Amino acid sequence: MKKSIVLAITLFAGMSLALAQNPADLAATPAVQETQNVQTDEVSFPEDALAKSMSASLAKQGKALGVINSDGSIYVIGAATTARPSNMSGFINSRNVAYSIAEMTAKMNLLRMAGEQISSGRGFQLLEDIIEGEDPDCKQKASMLDKAAKIADKSLDKALSELGVSDSEIRSMNESKKKAVYEQNFNQTIRSLVAGMVKGCAVVRLAEGESGNNDYQVAVCLKYSPEFQSLASLIQGGGNGRIPMGSGKDSRTKVLTMPEKDLVMRLGVWITYNEKGEMVVYGYGQQEVQETGSRASAAFSRAYSQARLQAVNNIKNFVAEEMVANETMQSIEKLREYADGTNAYFSRNKWEQAVKSKESTLNIATEQVRQWKGVHPTSGTNIAGYVVAWTVDNAMQANQLKQQLSNNGQSTTEKRSAERQTQKTQKGVITITGEEEDL
Repeated sequence: MKKSIVLAITLFAGMSLALAQNPADLAATPAVQETQNVQTDEVSFPEDALAKSMSASLAKQGKALGVINSDGSIYVIGAATTARPSNMSGFINSRNVAYSIAEMTAKMNLLRMAGEQISSGRGFQLLEDIIEGEDPDCKQKASMLDKAAKIADKSLDKALSELGVSDSEIRSMNESKKKAVYEQNFNQTIRSLVAGMVKGCAVVRLAEGESGNNDYQVAVCLKYSPEFQSLASLIQGGGNGRIPMGSGKDSRTKVLTMPEKDLVMRLGVWITYNEKGEMVVYGYGQQEVQETGSRASAAFSRAYSQARLQAVNNIKNFVAEEMVANETMQSIEKLREYADGTNAYFSRNKWEQAVKSKESTLNIATEQVRQWKGVHPTSGTNIAGYVVAWTVDNAMQANQLKQQLSNNGQSTTEKRSAERQTQKTQKGVITITGEEEDL
């Protein structure tokens, strides 16, 4: 009777297990469903989004990226990632650096289209060395020096063991290089060099954003055109020459009325036209405000000065920049097979890129368009911004002012005295003096 009960229980358990492991039932379990519902998200970086956006826009005009278009224009893309995460202090400065690297990378890509020097070399080596038996001619009597070395080696092993070194470590030290019965070696080196003067190139579209996991990328699309080059030559000559003309636009009003949240996303330069149809260039600069809790006004003043300097330098970089770019890639692969059946594999891929802009000097006259402050939407960091412009009218006026100052300039001396601070001051009203009729 007991055997019958045990048999019945066993059959019932077996049937239950079979039903539980039915493939259709297993597929419907929450655990399996969870694994089937896992999807890999395709990460879209700003560089990818910019390339897609520019390709669509240029296609409408019968143009393309990375080629010399029928009107002589060229569009290339460069990108860089900030070294500082967007949720940490110093991000805005790192963002400025990433923009500079992206712009220089784009200029390097532009120079490559005019030709680059490629140096390369590669080679491989194969070896098979199979030995059976012992060569009688290789056997010889050990010298006294060999014996003394062996005694010293044993003594050192004993000393190491007494000092607490494990036997496996000692064996590893004594292990000699194994002789390979088969060897395969490969190496390849590729070098690229480009150099030249990049003149009349400006960023026409920018994409930036946080991809998560401390990955904030800045991507730029750089444009070269004969009109831009003519404007660069005009600025370089102090405004003496023929100004490129186009459709008249009230570009200054656009800059003056642009919301701060839009100005935050403006970097580099903007090439456009004024109401007369004359080509003008606006330079944008931004600087993170390092606030310490007191003397905030001084922190903003310093940031404004740095932002202005960046804005003027961006116009200078548009005018002309002599670039030298080197790129090196090295690939090494090694394979060893030994008589005891073991093998060893080694691989190395080394890549290096260096881009340098030679230091140069340019006398350039710009005028202030706007000073602003805002907050970066991702980092929440306070930003001091500055916008300057180069126009042919201002260049002419600057030349006249330079002559007047050189003829009638007088030096003045200001005396300043520092007073000992007694206590922190409270916030007060801002007073502005001066009549409009005196302007």
